[in-house]
Amino acid sequence: MVPLLVFILDVPIHLAAGASIVAVVATSSVSASVYVRDEITNMRLGMFLEMATTLGAVTGASIMVGISESVLRIIFALSLLYAAVIMWYQMRNTGRSWLPMENDWMANKLNLGSDYYDSARDETIAYGVSRSLPTFIISYIAGVISGLLGIGGGGVKVPAMNVISSVPMKAAVATSNFMIGVTASASALVYIRNGFCDGFITAPVVLGTLIGSFIGAKVALRVRGVVLKRIFIIILLILGVRMLASGVGLL
Repeated sequence: MVPLLVFILDVPIHLAAGASIVAVVATSSVSASVYVRDEITNMRLGMFLEMATTLGAVTGASIMVGISESVLRIIFALSLLYAAVIMWYQMRNTGRSWLPMENDWMANKLNLGSDYYDSARDETIAYGVSRSLPTFIISYIAGVISGLLGIGGGGVKVPAMNVISSVPMKAAVATSNFMIGVTASASALVYIRNGFCDGFITAPVVLGTLIGSFIGAKVALRVRGVVLKRIFIIILLILGVRMLASGVGLL
């Protein structure tokens, strides 16, 4: 949403981020409800990681005010490209959307492993959560990026859960959606307080993304995880390259 507002409508990135972060709160509620209803969301893992993400979101939103637009664009681009490369590398080496792993010691204590019924594969997928602590730390970084750039942070959290903690792609997307609403709410307050939420821009953004997120969540349930991952990588690459070129003055 932020790149679309910046490139198509020529909205300043601070205002685009403000509109996006408010929309994220609304759309997360819609799509998360679909995933929770179908029991794909890992609630325990989401609440565990959200402790770090919320703290990061407040940090990022607080320092956003003093950063120039070109720097924000470059940071945004690098975060998207990094996530895309990590996910592509893992999928190229394995040919799968995730690698089954056992719970690590922290996941065992917190009972973070889970399972869900995959309608696309017509089977129940059980999985453990590995390397919980690194994913917790990356979730803080995702929160900082979310607050800094006005995004949900899914571009960082989904790859972290999927590649580092070996959570299936669908469960990672669903759990990220569940977390995003809380993360965005924390940083949205800072954006509103600093006057970066323009109602004329924010209202149609929220309405459009509400409709899109509901349709997207319905479609995602019927798509195989590896296909979902490929789509995710392509979108990250396109937006990342476009934003980087803009940040360094090529566009």
